[in-house]
Amino acid sequence: MPPELQAFISIGSNIAPTQNIICSLEMLQTMPQTRLKRRSSWYRTRPWGIENQAEFINLVVEVETALDPETLLEHTQTIEQRLNRHRTVRNGPRTIDLDLLLHGDRVLTLPHLTLPHPGLHQRDFMLIPLLEIAPEAHHPTLGPLQALRDAVSYRQIIERIPRPETDGLAEPA
Repeated sequence: MPPELQAFISIGSNIAPTQNIICSLEMLQTMPQTRLKRRSSWYRTRPWGIENQAEFINLVVEVETALDPETLLEHTQTIEQRLNRHRTVRNGPRTIDLDLLLHGDRVLTLPHLTLPHPGLHQRDFMLIPLLEIAPEAHHPTLGPLQALRDAVSYRQIIERIPRPETDGLAEPA
């Protein structure tokens, strides 16, 4: 098996968010060669892009994985499909949205995947939960993410909220 590395995935939903987030967390745990390590608090956020829709719930998880970025993306897109994600309206309502934020220190630009995620350092609903679980995290080209916190362009976080008493998971190691 290839060596494992650290990756971060953003999770968001504004259609039955509690149910869909819990299901996505359970499915993330079943991915091959991947182990869920940590998850952030849950955050209630304003919609981004299209404002006339329900608020979102967002969080970030850290995984250790031996999967390459494209294979990890395939698995997260399969989870989205299983949870009836339909990409009909860009930035519109969704059952689940799983975005690969960082994959080790990989820098990658493909038609279907850009690493690091281009919005990571601009959107608080990605950056703040990531820094909560990995305050030492670095952007491969911009440096320490902590230093970018005050320069966030899009501030959507309304509040940090308690996650459900049971989100279907034991506490990650």
